[in-house]
Amino acid sequence: MIEIDRVLHENIRDFGKAAYEKFICSELIQHWHELVDESIAAQIKPVTLERGILFVYAKSSAVGDQLKFFAEEIIDAINEAFRQEKLLVKDIKIAKGFQIVAEAKKNPPAAQVDEFKVPMDKITLTDEEIKRCEERTARLSNETLRQKILAGLLSQARLQKFRLANGWHKCAKCDALCPPEKMFCDVCRVKEREAMNKELAKIFYDAPWLKIWEAQKILLERMPHMRGECFPEVIESARTSLIQKVAGSIRFADEKSPAVLKLVMLEQRLTPDKLTPAIIRRTLNELQFNLPDLARFTLNKK
Repeated sequence: MIEIDRVLHENIRDFGKAAYEKFICSELIQHWHELVDESIAAQIKPVTLERGILFVYAKSSAVGDQLKFFAEEIIDAINEAFRQEKLLVKDIKIAKGFQIVAEAKKNPPAAQVDEFKVPMDKITLTDEEIKRCEERTARLSNETLRQKILAGLLSQARLQKFRLANGWHKCAKCDALCPPEKMFCDVCRVKEREAMNKELAKIFYDAPWLKIWEAQKILLERMPHMRGECFPEVIESARTSLIQKVAGSIRFADEKSPAVLKLVMLEQRLTPDKLTPAIIRRTLNELQFNLPDLARFTLNKK
């Protein structure tokens, strides 16, 4: 367990909350391997502490997605080590790029992380790069505003250079930079996911009986660049969305209507030749309890 110098902590607390949180963050960085399990420490690094929220660097997007599973464990370990009247850390979030850059100057261990080949303090802009930033603000007559915007442009230029030096690359769809493990920037990733979901809807609409792996195979033939996004749960979610959409289009029909048959095949993953009146009626009865739109559906009984 970490040895806490209570007197030192109280003295630093007198300088204000912001100063105290910076001090605590430096303590977290220094004692990180003592606070959390080695498997977590190897994947997650503390960056900064702000208003009770600990921002951390995740080794990959996959690790970031899994953070929620062991966030409570980290929070409890920190609060147990640094016992206060109020909880020191209330939440954990993934640090943004600007936070990592800002902390790079003050906290190299947090910002550089073992994976950074070129640390931020080694990144400098050339005279030409500085000149380009100055030219973009040359028309501003307000000098105070110009200096603020120029400082922002210079910071962005350094960040871009830092990322390029550490393996970032252009998005497969636009000029934005992406981490080494990603193919798309966040904006393009959302657009590509939407396109993938639409393609999956077409695949299941044309062949509603397909199994997950069959739909996945067809999708990757059409969109091979989505291999890293085409997970089984995504495919199943696309099928469920289509079931809801088809169900919402049904009002009054007989059991042989195309919409009814499509709905049953989607739900049961059956080919047309395997459908029977009994299967159709049973499936619709089951779906009425799960899909509100089907409450308005009735079969014409002859």
